Amino acid sequence: MKTFISIILLLSLLSCSELKEYIRKHSKHSNTIVSSSIDPSSSENIDAKTSEMKKEIKTAADTDQSIKTLPRKKKVFMIKKPILSAKVSKYCNLIDKKFYLYGWGKSYCKDYQWNHVRSSHLGRPLIWLTYGNEQEHKKISKNMTMIFCTVHGDEITPTRFCFDIIEDLNKRIQNPLLKEEFKDLLIVVAPIVNPDSFFKKYPTRTNFRKVDVNRNFPTKDWKKSAIKLWKKKYRSDRRRFPGFKALSEQETIFQVNLIKRYKPNKIISVHAPLTIIDYDGPHKKRAKNANQLLIQMSNDASGYKIKDYPFFTGSLGNWAGNERHIPTYTLELPTSDNRKSKKYWNRFKEAIRSAVKSDLNKDLNVADGESTEKLNSKKSL
Repeated sequence: MKTFISIILLLSLLSCSELKEYIRKHSKHSNTIVSSSIDPSSSENIDAKTSEMKKEIKTAADTDQSIKTLPRKKKVFMIKKPILSAKVSKYCNLIDKKFYLYGWGKSYCKDYQWNHVRSSHLGRPLIWLTYGNEQEHKKISKNMTMIFCTVHGDEITPTRFCFDIIEDLNKRIQNPLLKEEFKDLLIVVAPIVNPDSFFKKYPTRTNFRKVDVNRNFPTKDWKKSAIKLWKKKYRSDRRRFPGFKALSEQETIFQVNLIKRYKPNKIISVHAPLTIIDYDGPHKKRAKNANQLLIQMSNDASGYKIKDYPFFTGSLGNWAGNERHIPTYTLELPTSDNRKSKKYWNRFKEAIRSAVKSDLNKDLNVADGESTEKLNSKKSL
């Protein structure tokens, strides 16, 4: 009973934190300390031992404080990786292999949050990226740009070009200084419209079903003229076969659905190797601004040639530009030589930047004060 009273007296002299610290440090020997080191019959012994314990606790606390003052390692915040389906992830591996084959390095395909709804005839994902707020665009129309590449699989350089556009957009959007520039923009990039053709050992213009997907759009004259023109004008050239029915190909449906979904203010389709920039679209309301942008893109690309190229039955330029009055620009890179991809990006990147940020509903300023002329009306061939 006396021993129990002595222990209670000792505990009352210690603060809660001191007691916890003492028990933590001397937990292995606590029983020995309490039972043998204290003489319960002597209050002087209790005072002495209490004083000694307080000194030990203070020393331990000072040691802990010195440890706390040591520099801490900085926290590393990991960027959240995109969530890709197994199908898209596998497709990205295929893209990487093709990039290494062409000497382009890594595509970084798995670093992007791809959208995927439809697949090609061989089951390859028809993917696209969206930059900007689509929901806001549905409420209040934004300055919306749509970019297509690799419509023809044997046109190699546009593929790398579209991935260069993607890399550039990612860098610029993350730049705080350019935040205001992208506030009212919505951008869609579809880098490989015709994957079955592009991934062939020997890529072809037509898709797997041997259809030219840029002659398969459901233009008003398709049923009447498509097959007839193909046979007479092009002498049944297999590279330009429009298909037996308009909108019969997954790649064409893919482009049509994107245009209907996002309602772009302008479309840029990248091809090779005609060495021109071409325009199809309205010639009244927005013709002036559309023409100004055409000139601006040419200026940005060191005076790249502008040509009023005819549109064709079943082509994107005819269906979107001529019939739906969506300004449609076809950038034809100089060659399909994969070794010149970097050179082409360096030449045309400012033209693409100008096109993306230009709002055709507002007046545009053309460099060097060039005058703009009305675009000549085109006749379908």
